[in-house]
Amino acid sequence: MKAINLAFALLLINAAIPALANDDSKHLVSSCRELVEIYVKRDQQHLLAGLTTSTSEALRAGYCRGVLDEYRRSNYSCAQNNWYTQAASIAAYPEYAEELPAVEALLEQSCAL
Repeated sequence: MKAINLAFALLLINAAIPALANDDSKHLVSSCRELVEIYVKRDQQHLLAGLTTSTSEALRAGYCRGVLDEYRRSNYSCAQNNWYTQAASIAAYPEYAEELPAVEALLEQSCAL
């Protein structure tokens, strides 16, 4: 009985992995969209942007910025030095697209000049 439960659990985990990969891509796209929106808001409202940005928006934006910085730090072939340009490139993907590229592919594409 334990072997059947273990086999069933492994089957469920393996079935969920592709869905999680797509969720990671969606999370990165929405986080980068949030980052770009915060900076657009900052340019429009100057100092008020800090007061109108919620904690959850700031955390999502920070996730995108952290992923981009870490990717550029560990990937010397990234030709793009501007994190904002990378974030805008990733944010341009439709968030609710049926099939998004993997996170690694999104990051590679954002590194192109």
